[in-house]
Amino acid sequence: MRPLPIFLLALGTAARDFRSWYPEYGAIFDSTLNGECSAEYEAWKPGNQGMPMTSNGTTSLGEAVVQCLLSSTSEFIKTNTASAAVLLGITPFALSVLGSSSEESALLYVIARRPLLTTFLLAGSPVTSALRPFEYKPPVGILRSREGRFYSIKLGPAWFVLFLEYFIALACVANVAHVTYELGVGVITMLLPDSSFLPGLWAATGILVHVIGAACLKSRLRLVRPDGETLLASEFTLSSDKDVKVETIPETKLFLVLSWLTSTCTTFHVIFGTLAFSSMQFISVRDAFGVIGRYTASVTLCRVITMYEMSGLRSSVGGPDANYTDEGQDPVDGVKAGPLPRVFTFAP
Repeated sequence: MRPLPIFLLALGTAARDFRSWYPEYGAIFDSTLNGECSAEYEAWKPGNQGMPMTSNGTTSLGEAVVQCLLSSTSEFIKTNTASAAVLLGITPFALSVLGSSSEESALLYVIARRPLLTTFLLAGSPVTSALRPFEYKPPVGILRSREGRFYSIKLGPAWFVLFLEYFIALACVANVAHVTYELGVGVITMLLPDSSFLPGLWAATGILVHVIGAACLKSRLRLVRPDGETLLASEFTLSSDKDVKVETIPETKLFLVLSWLTSTCTTFHVIFGTLAFSSMQFISVRDAFGVIGRYTASVTLCRVITMYEMSGLRSSVGGPDANYTDEGQDPVDGVKAGPLPRVFTFAP
């Protein structure tokens, strides 16, 4: 359940090079850098030894380059890039609405026992949905049946569906890694103008939050069946074909701590992403739409795969052959709800 090593590439270089720009205004920024701002740029270049400039409120050589670029840029371009920063600033929150929650990814990690696919899905959709502290849903509650629910459809042979899942997930990972790297080296984040790792850090920490959520769920479950099944065999078995029996464990101090940590981290991850993305400069509105579109595509596709797997589990838990009965109405979401069983089975 560790984050993918490929995301280390998305962190970008630790130091900015001021040589990579997004295409719409890239030629203008290059010309300014080699013209009006050549003195600041030469003083900043890695390997050059010079005292940080303190004019115009700057405290480092990198800030001096940024200040010169901004002062030499037209008001139209600055207004355009400011609008792009607004768009990028709301992106982490918007993606958190589109993406999967840590509760759903935890079910795929712990109950479906498909950690490799789940990690790919998280790397291809590094967003978190905010949760309220100490309000962790019972695992079977998320999969509980409701009247008229649409269950998983058969898309073809199991090997074809598995291939399709991993192919799409890996394509999303490659897309997110590439767009995150480009964002790191192509814009200047005003929080740390000398560095370019903030977009990659946001993406990587999103995976970690889901891993904490999986550990939280695991502290409340004990696997009863299958006994002795290898993780490799479970990984390459569709959730709709699972035969799993799980026993719930009473809440412990560890569960409460992990639950609180998960919900708190989801909130701070969105805040951190909003702060980092809204402080990005030197990207136009048109280029920002391209970045948002690529993130949205990956998040949406990973969400589809996650929901397909969740539907496979629901078809076992809440279908016509479910081994428990729901009674009453849940006053919150209107779905049928009754006392949750201590032992519940996921079987086709």
